[in-house]
Amino acid sequence: MREDRRRAGMGLLAAAAVSLLAGIAVYQVMGFTYTIADDIIMRDIASGAFTGKPDGHLIFIRYAMGFCISRLYLLNGSVDWYGFFIAGSLFLGLAAVLYRGLAADKSLLWKAVYTAFSLCLFGIAVLYHAACFEWTISAAVLGGSALYLYAAPFEKAGIGKLVDHVLIWVLLILTFGIRYDVFFMVLPGFGAVFLWRFFEWKEKNFRIRLRELILPAAVFLSVGLVALIEGLVYRSPEWKEYQEFNMARSEVYDYSGVLLYEENPGFFDELGLDEHDVRNLRHYALYFVEGMDTEMMERISQEAWRQTFGGKGKKERIWDGICLVAKEMTSPKYFSVSIPFLGFLFCAMVLAFRRQKGLLLLLALFLGIEGVLWLYLGVRGRLPERVVFSMYLVMLLAAAGLFYRLYQAEERESKNSSGKQKRLLLTGALAVCFAGAVFQCRTALRDSSKEPSNYQLFKDGCKNDTDRIYFIESFIAEPLGGAVVTTHGDFRMNRCLTLGDWYSFSPIDRERFEVYGMEDVEEAILNDSNVYLVLRDTEDTGFYGTYFAHKYPDVKLVRRDKRVIDGRDYYLYQAQR
Repeated sequence: MREDRRRAGMGLLAAAAVSLLAGIAVYQVMGFTYTIADDIIMRDIASGAFTGKPDGHLIFIRYAMGFCISRLYLLNGSVDWYGFFIAGSLFLGLAAVLYRGLAADKSLLWKAVYTAFSLCLFGIAVLYHAACFEWTISAAVLGGSALYLYAAPFEKAGIGKLVDHVLIWVLLILTFGIRYDVFFMVLPGFGAVFLWRFFEWKEKNFRIRLRELILPAAVFLSVGLVALIEGLVYRSPEWKEYQEFNMARSEVYDYSGVLLYEENPGFFDELGLDEHDVRNLRHYALYFVEGMDTEMMERISQEAWRQTFGGKGKKERIWDGICLVAKEMTSPKYFSVSIPFLGFLFCAMVLAFRRQKGLLLLLALFLGIEGVLWLYLGVRGRLPERVVFSMYLVMLLAAAGLFYRLYQAEERESKNSSGKQKRLLLTGALAVCFAGAVFQCRTALRDSSKEPSNYQLFKDGCKNDTDRIYFIESFIAEPLGGAVVTTHGDFRMNRCLTLGDWYSFSPIDRERFEVYGMEDVEEAILNDSNVYLVLRDTEDTGFYGTYFAHKYPDVKLVRRDKRVIDGRDYYLYQAQR
């Protein structure tokens, strides 16, 4: 027992140390860079750059977790705590995977090989997303790592299994807190493994292992508490209305697409929207859309969905879903996770057939459940890149965990476990993994050295203009994330705002406008001499000009200034009567 305790403790410390060193190396060599604007907006809310004070209402991330992150900015406001937390979650997942091998009752050489394999596979599948991170991917790594530990449990009861359960519990709570969709993405794998562990059939004896209920009970109680906090925090009518608005907005902008006015004049006329309003809608300039509210967005969402998906029969939708799944699953852009998954799956199937044929049933159950989930998402048209990659990550780590379990059994039972053939196979596999990791490292280095293709530089440059407010088009402002995670950040309140986004019309958005002293964006642009419209890389006022010329014939947009930041031109306009 004492030896098991020492091994588990040393394994945990070693795994944490190796993962920490890996994280520091990636941060020093490549840096952590935001991939999408959603993370930057949540960082701004948490840090206080959104409303002037740190806030836990991150909307997508659960409030309990957002509150904890926001409190860190009160301790040190120059550290990008949100970025370090989300990017660091990837390395927490790595530590969990490393712990499984480093706490095993094996030789130092065996553990060194296991560590090398883990780091190489991390480099292949996750390194790029460690340098250019996204919250959805971070949640998938955490949830997948928990599934890895659950699929490959310690054989002996004791401290090792206790640490296992605590780690799995922590990883799943973090997964749910960061992105609850991914938590439910992980559950099918856990369900399949749970059934296998709960109902035991051994040597023609059947029994139910009630102890297996402890971990799921702890997880669901904790998840329930986090969900309860979420419900209490967002229980006001204002937040509920915004959530309905945001669900409809997501359907339009993330999946169905904004309809064209030319093809739907009757529908938009019924809503009271003319062609200029619809153009504003297509440019995500939600504050310029006449009468925009929850009811209007829901009607636009319903019509967009009807035209995109609703005109097809059930069989046609299922077939389209199958085609979409097949297209995404075979896409080369997922080879970094799909090929390792197929490799682990094949090896697990071979070992299961050799030693434990009963586990083939578990594999079939797992693949069947995952297949149904893939098909459901495909039929719904909800397979953007982040979702597909997350699905593959979960499946990869589940297959790897099952392979590890079967490999352990193979080592115990095989008489030739230390033979020359096995060493050659391991050496070859490690060489291939190392080559793949080097390739991914070069790709991540190349992309991390690019200039950020967004307006983060302008945002930082205008924070000192405390008497001015700047509005910029959302799609120009935030096509990507691009901001770099730093320990010396400037998280004062932003003076640069977009004309619409997923936070628009939320209570926290209204709070921000109250701080700026604005009630209506359009009125502020028309009447406030300290409010500017910003154009990037072009002097053509585009939809700004046509909208104001149509709605306010006595108003023209006049260029007041031009700024050059790192070779990029920004043109500042004001409305003049």
